[in-house]
Amino acid sequence: MARKPRIEFPGAIYHVFSRGNYRKDLFSDPGSGEAFERTLFEAAEFSNWVLHAYTIMSNHYHAVIETPDGNLSVGMQWLQGTYANRFNRLRGEHGHVFQGRFKSPLVEAGESLRRVVDYVHLNPVRASIVTLAGLRGYRLSSYRRFWMDPLPPRLLRDGFMQILGLPDNLEGMKAYEKWLATREEGDPAKEEELRQQFQGSWIIGSPDFRQSVQSRFANIEPAKDWGGPELSELLEGKWEKIVCEELQSRGKSEQDLLQDPKLADWKIAISRRLRGETPASNRWIAHRLHMGHPSNVSRYRKRMPKSKG
Repeated sequence: MARKPRIEFPGAIYHVFSRGNYRKDLFSDPGSGEAFERTLFEAAEFSNWVLHAYTIMSNHYHAVIETPDGNLSVGMQWLQGTYANRFNRLRGEHGHVFQGRFKSPLVEAGESLRRVVDYVHLNPVRASIVTLAGLRGYRLSSYRRFWMDPLPPRLLRDGFMQILGLPDNLEGMKAYEKWLATREEGDPAKEEELRQQFQGSWIIGSPDFRQSVQSRFANIEPAKDWGGPELSELLEGKWEKIVCEELQSRGKSEQDLLQDPKLADWKIAISRRLRGETPASNRWIAHRLHMGHPSNVSRYRKRMPKSKG
């Protein structure tokens, strides 16, 4: 069965993360973490990526990747496949190295990007591996690299430093270090809440950003095996577009949806179009059109003559 495609477009930014298969330690052996770091930089060069941040832990990694060419899947296939081959050769093992498919929530540029970068950098602090004061010494992180001058190719710090109004230099990093001390992203007590914010959704950003992504992909034809929250929101964007078109063409408003009878003919007509052109559920339609119980959608839609509305 074909895998569902990623949502990719030029300039997209992602919070990419993946764990070792069966949660085994991938990066705890001497040199293994450094090998993945080198492979990540190779993948960035090969794929023309921009790296905004990364942190490599014992059994998982996080990376904030911008894709000017809209090619996350191809680059990630090379990154994880190449590292898996190197890891298995080193250990004399065979088989999968990473646990399932990597996760890659879309990230909005600006404040959302800054928050994700903070979250990634503070991963070792949240895990109580180092203190914030010792974070510069954590070997496998862009945070340590950002204190170097010049920076390695493909690693960019001004993407989040600009948001904070900080200069892209070592003086700016000193101010950023103080900034991180104030961030809740480093609080172990908020681990689950933070995980949901930065790992539990398919998109990290404002409602306007979500809507813009939905609009961009409004005309895609999903693969049959698509699923998950990203598909739900993309499909709902299509359904919402139909509702807005119908309201405009009928001279109706959101206020009319609230005030008119639940089973007004014009609402039933819109529900007929939604059911005829989309896989929108009765529950979604009833909620969106304020039609009461979901059963009303199918029962009254069938009774209404098609010539009406």
